[in-house]
Formats: sequence, C-alpha cells, structure tokens
Amino acid sequence: MEDALTRVPGDAPPGASTSAEVTAARGETESFQIVVTGGSRPLHGVDLELAPPAGPGGARLPDTSVSLYREQFVTVPATLPVSGTDGPGEYPDGLVPFTDPVTGEALSGDVPARGVSVPPHRSQPYWVDITVPRDAAPGVYRTGYTLRTDGGTGTGDVELTVLDLTLPARPALAGAFLSAGGLASVDAELLRHGAMPGVPVTELDPSLRDGGRINAANTGFYSGADRETCTMRPPPPPEEIAETVRRAPAGALLYNYTADEIDDCDDVAALYPALRDWARAVHRAGVRQLVTMAPDPLLFDDGTGSPVVDVWASLPMDHDPATAAEAVARGMQVWSYTALAQDDYSPKWLIGADPVGFRAMPGFLNQGLGYTGSLYWRVDDWGDGDPWETAVMYDGRYPGDGMLVYPGGPVGLPDGAAPSLRLKWIRDGIEDYGYAELARSVAGDAAVDAVVRRVAPDWRNWSRDPAALDAARADLAELAMGGR
Repeated sequence: MEDALTRVPGDAPPGASTSAEVTAARGETESFQIVVTGGSRPLHGVDLELAPPAGPGGARLPDTSVSLYREQFVTVPATLPVSGTDGPGEYPDGLVPFTDPVTGEALSGDVPARGVSVPPHRSQPYWVDITVPRDAAPGVYRTGYTLRTDGGTGTGDVELTVLDLTLPARPALAGAFLSAGGLASVDAELLRHGAMPGVPVTELDPSLRDGGRINAANTGFYSGADRETCTMRPPPPPEEIAETVRRAPAGALLYNYTADEIDDCDDVAALYPALRDWARAVHRAGVRQLVTMAPDPLLFDDGTGSPVVDVWASLPMDHDPATAAEAVARGMQVWSYTALAQDDYSPKWLIGADPVGFRAMPGFLNQGLGYTGSLYWRVDDWGDGDPWETAVMYDGRYPGDGMLVYPGGPVGLPDGAAPSLRLKWIRDGIEDYGYAELARSVAGDAAVDAVVRRVAPDWRNWSRDPAALDAARADLAELAMGGR
C-alpha cells in the first residue's frame, strides 16, 4: 500500500503494508494506492476488487463511492532539469478506469484496467478513489480489498474516517482549465475533480452548465492578443455579450479571458487603451475581464473607479507581494497560473515533477498568497502519437505540459477522457483550499493563515513533505469543526 502522494516507480520493491487508513469530509474524495509486485516469475490476470465501506449503524456507502484505476506507465524520453523534476524514464501517469464514470459499466479497451500481467520484480500500482456522499453519517467505515492473480490471492483492509464536515458541491476555488478538443467528457472529467472548465459557456454541455458545480465561467470573447500578437481586435457588440451571459451557469463568476501573456509584448502599454475598451464592453454585461499577466497598477483604475483587469492570472515568477496585495485590497482577484518550467522553485505540472507541487499550488499556496483561482492553459493536448505509451513533449522539452487527461478511446471510452495521476493530486489541492475556506468561516483568517503559511508561505518556500500537508489539512478540519 502507498499513500496518494507517492509516485510508485516500476522497480519499487514489495511494500510491507497491506492496509490503508484515510480521512475525508462529506463531499470529498480520498485516495490511496495498492501495489502489486511480481516475484521471480511474472504474474498474469491481475485483478482488484474493493467493496464500498460500511460504517455506523450498518450504514454502507453506495457502489458508486469506489472508483478503481490501473496506473499506466508512460515513457518520458527527456525532461527539463529543473528543481523537483526527475529525468527520462517510465512514469505512472495515465489512469485506466475499471468502469465507465457515467454508466458504471465495466470497460474493455486496448489499454486494459483488468487482467494485465506484471513482469518479475516489477511493480504495478492501482489507484483507489473513495468518494463520500454529502449525506453520509460521520464515523468510521471499513472494507477490504482482494487482489487476484494466477499466482494466488491477496487481501487487505481499508479504514475510512468520515468527518462531521461537508465540502460544498460547488468548489471554493475558482479557475479556468482550458481545452481545445471540443469534448464534453473532458469538461465532465475536470468537474469530477473540482476543476473549472475554461471553454466558453456557449460550448458547455447543458448538463454540466446547469449542474450547480461551476463557480467560474468564461464568456469566450478573445481579442487575439498574446505574447506574439501584440494587437487587439475590438470587443464584440453588446447584444452578443448579453446573449452569452444569458447562457451562463447560475451563480458563477463570469469572466472574459481577453488576452494572453501580453506583458511579453515590447510595448505592452500601447495595448492599454484597447484593453480599457474591452473592459467597458464586458463590464456593461456584468462580466469581469481576465488577462494572463502580472498585475499592473496602471490598470487598477479605468478612470471610473473600476479596474481594467478584474482577474489577473499570474505566473509565480511574476509575483510581487505588494502589488498583488494592493490588487486584492481594491477588489480584484489574482489567480495562480503555471505553464512549462519558467523558474526553478515553484511547483511544476509536468510528468516527473514533485507530486506535492500539484497539490500545493491550488491549495495551500493559493491560500497563503491570497489567490482565489487557478488557470491552466490546456488539459487535452494529446499530440500526434499515443500518449498512453509516450508522453507528449510540449516544445520537445516539457513532458505532459498541456495534458491532464488522456484520450478515452484506448481504454474503452470512445468519446470520453480518462484522468491522470496529476489531475488527482490537483483535485486534492482544490479540496485543501475548500477546507481552508470552511475553517475561515468558523475560526477566522488569523487561525487559518497560521496553518497555511506553516506549509506554503510563498512560491519559494513550500513544504515538499506530504505528511506536513496532511497535518495541515487535519488542523484545518479541526478549525472548521470548531475544535471537535
């Protein structure tokens, strides 16, 4: 057995533990790993079963509370030598689901979840999610798992403690996780992990748009300006913006992702008049303007007391504490944003990067810095090859950048998508953020900030110790429950 933040290599030695203990709030998903290791001969027909846990008064979690995945190793031919990133090799990253996440039916594909072989002295990890319903009774729940191979059967125990605490269906952390493939299944997979789809609201499937889980939505009018195109088209007519707003999810923060990384333009200030035009256009419809750039005080006021940019998605290397704090104090939002590997200290979302960083950025680091959301530039860049075998190398150097979900066809989901290990870790960070928000509502900012900054005071100084993050989450849970 292994905890959720351990990346299990293919040559991992056999583990000593056969049991798992996890703690979760209602509405939360907690995870652990079960590892099968071959001996002197290969194992064939490997299969895993885990029954839903049973708890107080005979209560039993539903069958849908347990999700099983086989971890697929992908080859990384090269990787950027930055802090917290390992070298070339095979890494577990793709998660092959046992069942269809919508229908619950068993899956069968070219990349199977069940019945695989494990070579001698090699390890095959399996990922287990247990999702606690929002109406579950608090207390201790227990179950067991069974591993079957042609070489015999193994069993183990699982103990789940359900807290008297409920995470909301609509996550506290805002965000924009963008995709380009046009698959509703990608957006659905993001929402299962608490991550907000960044596609325009007009492209959101109605079942997702109206499901009550989306807290931030993109109206989708792009100016065309980015780091290489330093000009802006004029904003769309008011009636077009208004029509899009009418189709937006109820209660969501509406933003318009207007321009991308324009602070790399040689004369970025030359774009500010056009950016003000865009601000006026979207503000009239009740939409906030989002730009990926470092907060600039020149854009904090459009002359009427309103900011030109309402949401700043800022890279860690561009973070200036005083400027960010001023933006927040004046009613703007700052979101974290990562792409490639542009510094040697902040978390990276590449295959091979430190697992703790995926969780730390959306959760404790966002909380510690006063950020309220996370943006990721793309989740479905599957390249031209087979990402289930060889990692997509963005720009030939960045393994897995722009890809947090895998194409579903090879695993038996023709129109679907399958998650990565990295998306699971990001989900845990989003849940950390939710714990902190619940704790703030009960214990106040000072108590929560003391816990958060113990593990993530800034981009350069964040704990790489999984146990430290778990301890901080436990402290937040205690604060949120009023010391119970």
